[in-house]
Amino acid sequence: MRHLRGIAVGFCGALSVAGLVVGTVYIYSSRVIFNPTMFSNRVADSLTQPAVARVVASEIADQIVELYRDVTPYRPVLLGVVEYVVSSAPFRAVVRRAAKETHQTLISQTGKDIMLSVPDLGLIVKNALSMYPDVAEKVPERVQVAITVMEQSKLADDLTAMLRIGNRMRRRAAVLFLGGLALGTCGLLLTRRKDRYLLHFGIGLAITAFLVAGLAYFGGYAAAMLARRPAGADLVRGLWPVFVAPLAIRMLVLGGIGLVLVAAVTSLLEKIELKVFARAVWGRLAKRDPGPAWGIVRGLLLIVAGIAVSFHPAQSMVVLAAASGGVLFFIGIQGVFTTAVRLTPRVERAVAALEKKERASVRPAVVVAVLVIVFAVPAVFWLMRQGDEAAAASSSIDACNGHPELCDRRLNQVAFATTHNSMSAADIPDWMFPNQERGIREQLEDGVRGFLIDVHYGAPVGDRVKTLMENEEASRKKYEAALGKEGVEAAMRIRERLIGEKEGERDVYMCHGFCELGETRFVTALEELRDFLVANPNEILIIVIQDEGVAPADVAACFAESGLEEFVYRGSVEPPWPTLREMIARDERVLVFAENNAEGVPWYHPVFEAFQETPYRFKDPSEFSNAPNRGGKSGSLLLMNHWIETAPAPLPSNAEIVNSYDFLLKRARACKRERGMMPNLVAVDFYRTGDLIRVVRTLNGIKEPVSAPGSVK
Repeated sequence: MRHLRGIAVGFCGALSVAGLVVGTVYIYSSRVIFNPTMFSNRVADSLTQPAVARVVASEIADQIVELYRDVTPYRPVLLGVVEYVVSSAPFRAVVRRAAKETHQTLISQTGKDIMLSVPDLGLIVKNALSMYPDVAEKVPERVQVAITVMEQSKLADDLTAMLRIGNRMRRRAAVLFLGGLALGTCGLLLTRRKDRYLLHFGIGLAITAFLVAGLAYFGGYAAAMLARRPAGADLVRGLWPVFVAPLAIRMLVLGGIGLVLVAAVTSLLEKIELKVFARAVWGRLAKRDPGPAWGIVRGLLLIVAGIAVSFHPAQSMVVLAAASGGVLFFIGIQGVFTTAVRLTPRVERAVAALEKKERASVRPAVVVAVLVIVFAVPAVFWLMRQGDEAAAASSSIDACNGHPELCDRRLNQVAFATTHNSMSAADIPDWMFPNQERGIREQLEDGVRGFLIDVHYGAPVGDRVKTLMENEEASRKKYEAALGKEGVEAAMRIRERLIGEKEGERDVYMCHGFCELGETRFVTALEELRDFLVANPNEILIIVIQDEGVAPADVAACFAESGLEEFVYRGSVEPPWPTLREMIARDERVLVFAENNAEGVPWYHPVFEAFQETPYRFKDPSEFSNAPNRGGKSGSLLLMNHWIETAPAPLPSNAEIVNSYDFLLKRARACKRERGMMPNLVAVDFYRTGDLIRVVRTLNGIKEPVSAPGSVK
């Protein structure tokens, strides 16, 4: 009976160790590999590894040359630029999105090759090739390539099969881990020598976890040797430290729990003298006349150690540092437990009984269990929580909207430089009565991050666009309030000249009242916004759309056609708002609001359910007011309207006054004080006149740079 009890105890202990280790592996895998967001973050991070960047750049360059043969003479230049581009933040952001979309295919597809389709490559490469204009003009902006993630080989098949098996097992990760804890507890309850059981269990857990940690950290070298091609070996060497090596930290924590258990038990028995232990180990290793078996094993171990130190000195130092840290940790934790035990008289009597080899009491084991729980529970909780999505993606986010200081602020704590009638620009041909000096593309480059735009239905007629209205007379009266009688009459004169000409297909255009006075196709503007976000992966934009009769479904269709829908914010528009870092990590970087109708589109929100605002019809600078207007006082964001109405033509001379640094900053601070919240959208006319960007930096608490090339003060 005693023999069977011993077998059962050993069986429970071994299975417990296996359950804890395998469960930890699966917990890590389920968060890092099988979670689409985490997986895509890791894929993007792998591009910072030189080996991966080299392989990916070579494949991309080959595909571009194959598609556009005129680039062939410039392949060396192209390869160098692409290798630089591959590790850049914009390209990693593009790959992150592509990998997220491909993730399900990787887990479930039955084919041998896993292809990662990367759009927007041409846009990023052209930007990087700006110093080589001859090459840049030969690379179209809309190039799309497919990167082979896994080569056709037995290794690829095996890895893919393992991923799919793991995907089926990932839901059992917590069961394995908790089952391991349960089996360990059963073994403790079954055994009579609880001190010995806990000691052996701790040693087994520590050794197993440390061996797995070593495999996770160094196994990439062995795995690379199995690849058939040098490119495959480079991929394994580059991907391993990103996907597998972080598991070593979890295993070290688990092994540390084992050391805690060993230290706790030995503190109740007899303190382990590391000097004596070290002498015994060294004596065994240096024994002059070992047996044949041990002599061969010892020789092989020394040969491997010598090769490792010679060819991988850095990694050898990592092992030495980890071993030293483990020794120091053990000494420290044993000292803590020994002191704790000696402070408890009842436990001291139990220890004295143990030293006299009397029958072991249950109390010391209970004390050990309590002390281990105090140390182990926080570590286990850390293990379970590792792999948080936002934290994983945030490692490469070093600035948000251009400033590190903004990353950890919530959206409602940040001010955005904003343009009123953003689409109405003086540099657009035939645009009458413009509100801004430059168009949306240039506004983005200058630092504008908020856009107030109007959209209408229109149809091309000759070289103009005719505004499509349900009730022309009612619309005319409505637009007189914004454009004035003179502006409406100018629009109607142009409109009358279009009578009788053939109309094109209906589309959505950005216009201010009448598209006859100036227009830009909505999709075209959204494509410019998307291109900017692709090239600048740490930027966040806010768009407020005055939707003059345009159905939400048609607005959504324009976002889908342009590709900007990939970046829209899909979270709640109520407090607490996410931080800018969290929005960037999720790649939800465009908030979209409608003035009138947002029904049926989940990411399109009624603006005055989220925003408060100030009045906006001021005829003189002395009239500015911060009183509540549309949205009342309920919204968690604030729009500060700051321009002088001189319909139909806004005047830059007014902007020189009201956009000046002192005037605008004084108004913004008064608005913040009176409304008790940050003016999040500081909206002006003629943003390049005055100091809008500088004022917004001041509101955000950003120190003035020594020089700010390309900025607009």
